[in-house]
Amino acid sequence: MDRKGIIAIVLCLVVLVWWQLKTQREMDEWRRANPGYATEQTQTPQPSATTPGQTAHTAQTPRTAPLIHAETEEPPSLTPETPEVPEQKLVVRTENVEYTFTSHGGGIATARLLNHDAPGNHDDVVLNTLSHHPIGAVMDDPVIRGNSAYELSEKEGKVIATRRVPNGPLITKTFTPGTDEKTSYTVDLEVTFSNPNPQPVEKAGYYLYTGAIGPLHPKELAYYTGLDWSAAGEIERVDANVFDAKRIPVLGIERAPARTYYLETPGNLLWAGIKNQYFTNLITAAEENPALGVWAERVAMETPENHGLAAALAMPSFKLGNGETLTQKFTLYVGPKEYQRLARLGENQAELMNFGIFKLICIVLLNAMNWLEGYLGSYALAIIVLTFIVRGALWPVQGKATSSMKRMQLLQPKMAEMKEKFKDDPARMNQEMMKLYKDYGVNPFAGCLPMLIQIPIFFGFYSMLGTAVELRHSSFLWVNDLSLPDTIGHLLGFPINILPLMMAGTMVWQMQLTPRSGDAMQQRIFMFMPLMFVVFTYNFASALALYYTVQNILSILQLYVTRNEPMPELVKKNTPKPGRKRK
Repeated sequence: MDRKGIIAIVLCLVVLVWWQLKTQREMDEWRRANPGYATEQTQTPQPSATTPGQTAHTAQTPRTAPLIHAETEEPPSLTPETPEVPEQKLVVRTENVEYTFTSHGGGIATARLLNHDAPGNHDDVVLNTLSHHPIGAVMDDPVIRGNSAYELSEKEGKVIATRRVPNGPLITKTFTPGTDEKTSYTVDLEVTFSNPNPQPVEKAGYYLYTGAIGPLHPKELAYYTGLDWSAAGEIERVDANVFDAKRIPVLGIERAPARTYYLETPGNLLWAGIKNQYFTNLITAAEENPALGVWAERVAMETPENHGLAAALAMPSFKLGNGETLTQKFTLYVGPKEYQRLARLGENQAELMNFGIFKLICIVLLNAMNWLEGYLGSYALAIIVLTFIVRGALWPVQGKATSSMKRMQLLQPKMAEMKEKFKDDPARMNQEMMKLYKDYGVNPFAGCLPMLIQIPIFFGFYSMLGTAVELRHSSFLWVNDLSLPDTIGHLLGFPINILPLMMAGTMVWQMQLTPRSGDAMQQRIFMFMPLMFVVFTYNFASALALYYTVQNILSILQLYVTRNEPMPELVKKNTPKPGRKRK
């Protein structure tokens, strides 16, 4: 790499650091000006307007198509057509969740997660507080803000919501919350349409509402808030930025306008879920009644930097004769993004974790971390022990790499001679270099092997720890929450995070102990790695910096063990043994 390449790398790093500082400063200023944000999402929303027998706006569309087509279509009037009626509520409490059912829309108004604390206070996380409608609401058009009136009743642990649509079907929704550990956070939902009218009833599809969700805190990255769905075995996902206008990078020229709504109709859609970093509202349709598609809109929050999402399943049309009924089954999951719980739902709902190309590594690391925590009682200790295990597996690889780098050191004088001898003939020089490596049995890339193995493990930890709800509120020494940066204070408005700085320090220490190999340019590039890793992890979960700091310390320990070993001999592999003649 020439001098221009080095300058380009330095400029990129400077821009990354500047952007990190700028974003952090803006977020800190906003939090100081808005100290109540952390509790905003745990407040109970005001009841929405509800009317008896209210019929939602119905668009004129073909029977087999969803009702909303234009992505920029403006919502119809939100004014209720009939007087309001009092809201009826039923509270059902299970081991892990307290569900509040409402007659305004006939669904789950809120779900209080009894084992998960909200950020910034000691109250519980409450899901669906941003929503205009309850989870499980049946709507002709999801942009309508008013909710139809249902009658609620409770029988044998089931909540039943009923509504008679004028000149339409009788809608009966039966909610059955799970009570054991395997079905915790799930609610079985049956939606029954029956026709008591003498004439046939035809319904041009409907929407089943998943509720709404938003970021837990202002520092949460935008791509954590998103919508995932599965259609015909394919997983698709978008985040809250999908509603923004599309612009050409750098130039800023708009190439697509902003969306008001998001609608995809792939057909044969089995589930759709909205999520933030750690929690999700998810609806799974039964295989016999798949959805046509999924609809979503962005929900405004207190800060312009943050957005929530609301979504709904688009169900197909149907026709009922006199006395006929149609029952469709769904499973609701309203709770934490725990891999094992989501995997038990059976239709690849665990893809909500979005582990990416390192999925297998993430699953192994997550299961190992949870298993170790069950014995050690601490996620920090589980991460440290897991790091010992990973490092122990890499110990022989690191030992061979160190030996190879020492042999490369011994080969440096001969390499220098080759460079001087063939400095005017690069092709010949490369040929002679390769011959030199072969003659002495030296692999010039062996020193990079431990790093190449560690990179997928590092990114596996990065993907896993970024969504591991188990780490929330897990403490270790000065770290209050392993899922957040370990900020101990601020200097000129900049957060002081100890673990990323320790990680960078141990990386520099390790580099000083590692035998020098490669040319001077490569060594200078490697010196930028601590800075790059600091930028990468500074405001990420402190658990990631804890892992990498411990593994650096173990690498340093191994280097101290091996540095006192005698230098290997540099002998040509093809040198004939004494007393034997070459044929």
